[in-house]
Amino acid sequence: MKHLQPQLRTARRRRGATLVEVVTAAVFSVMVLTGAFAALLSGSGAWIRGGGSMDAESSAQRAIRRISSELRQAMAVTVDAGGMGVTYRMPVVDGDGNYTVPPVWDGVNRRIERVGSNLDLVIGSNRRRLASGVILTDPISTNGASSYQIFTAGAGTITRQVTVQLAIQKNAVKSYQVSSRGRETIFLRNIPDLIR
Repeated sequence: MKHLQPQLRTARRRRGATLVEVVTAAVFSVMVLTGAFAALLSGSGAWIRGGGSMDAESSAQRAIRRISSELRQAMAVTVDAGGMGVTYRMPVVDGDGNYTVPPVWDGVNRRIERVGSNLDLVIGSNRRRLASGVILTDPISTNGASSYQIFTAGAGTITRQVTVQLAIQKNAVKSYQVSSRGRETIFLRNIPDLIR
């Protein structure tokens, strides 16, 4: 009998796993794979939302940089009563690209205005889109529901500075929307000196 006991132990080791062990291993494997897949989906969704947020941020900043370069050189700026548009005049430029002194209007009508959900630059009869997806609620305000004006003139009878604030909303993934806001105060350089 003594020589049979080692053979029984070896036989038990060779027979394999029980049904309970197989089911337990399968359930554990499914749980690990489900968790990994959920983490992958969550991470990819966050990545897509982040990309949409960066797109909205860059659109707002790009539009504000263009507005700033236009208005900074203006010799006269008039902000609409509702703050949704601005009309401005540029001075004459000589053959070398320098502004004439004293500044004289070049005769071209220029305007930046909100049309629907777009912000457009109008120079003479040409219209160019500066930004799309412009919203009129400030995403940084409490609950993101406060309204704002895109253009705000500085104090005084002559506009010497204009604050531009722009909020843009873009689609990130499916119906998820991301918003971004940019803001800059522009000081006008070519205001003619009216006191002589």
